[in-house]
Amino acid sequence: MIIRESQIKIKSKIEELDGRGFGMGSPEISESVLMGYYYYSEEQIRLTYTERGEGGEVNTEIKADSDVVTVARSGAIESEIRFKKGEEHSSLYSVPPYKFDMTVNPLRVSFELGADGGELDLYYNMKIGGANKAVRMRIWIQPS
Repeated sequence: MIIRESQIKIKSKIEELDGRGFGMGSPEISESVLMGYYYYSEEQIRLTYTERGEGGEVNTEIKADSDVVTVARSGAIESEIRFKKGEEHSSLYSVPPYKFDMTVNPLRVSFELGADGGELDLYYNMKIGGANKAVRMRIWIQPS
């Protein structure tokens, strides 16, 4: 297994959807560049990094295997989401002291990852705490 410290660029766009599924209001766009670790082998691809925000530290672990991507977060935010195109996934999203039911419907799950990093692209609809949202998250990994 190859383990390398890596620069991780994350760009996300979250748009609130109305009852018909159309975007409303201005989308929330965020972009960050972090350092983390990239683990690569023929059997397993994994990425770990820590974000710091107003609520505290959030540790994220992303696993990519075949056509499934799993994103697990712990710390100031607790969640685990499984992305497989066409398969709805329900879980709990926790921002202490609050907990929300969350349902994710992946529309696109793609990644091109090799020993030298690459790109992960997730596009999905999400229902959380009664709000419907469309989310696109792109992550670029560049080993140091």
